[in-house]
Amino acid sequence: MKKDKNKETIEKDLEKESEEEVAEETKNEESSKNSEEEIKEESSSNENEESVDENAKLKDSLLRLQADFSNYKRRVEKEKADIHKYAAESIITKLLPVLDNFDRAFKEVQEEDKEDAFTKGIELIRQDLDKILVQEGLEVIESDNQKFDANLHHAVFMEENDEVESEHIIETFQKGYKLKDKVIRPAMVKVSK
Repeated sequence: MKKDKNKETIEKDLEKESEEEVAEETKNEESSKNSEEEIKEESSSNENEESVDENAKLKDSLLRLQADFSNYKRRVEKEKADIHKYAAESIITKLLPVLDNFDRAFKEVQEEDKEDAFTKGIELIRQDLDKILVQEGLEVIESDNQKFDANLHHAVFMEENDEVESEHIIETFQKGYKLKDKVIRPAMVKVSK
């Protein structure tokens, strides 16, 4: 009987041990499953963060490209408008010496010849030319008795003059011209000190 009791005790002990081992293995399996799930969740979380970061970078890049393209379109439109606005600049610039020659010729005309038909005809040609150039946007830069402006005038001489205020134009040697809002030739002037 003792043997039976010992046997039973041993069996119970073995049973307990095996139950404990099974419980421990179950715990280990559960913890390994949990750690695998945690690893999967962490890697999934890392992948999500990486894709969110990449999406943010791509969105930023897209916005920058769109802004660059918009600026490019605006710049091209402005350049086209300027080309159209100043299309006549080249030919008008080439005509400025002709206008200067007309001015010099009219200064040399004698008083008695001013009523001559030929002189009148030349004056009419000059007036027609002036009308066309004004229609294209050409304007004379006013300079006599004006305050000197380095953007509009080119000082050739400086002279002390009590009759004219300091830094005002005494005499114009060559007319200056603007085409619309752009100076195409500054006036050559003498300025008071």
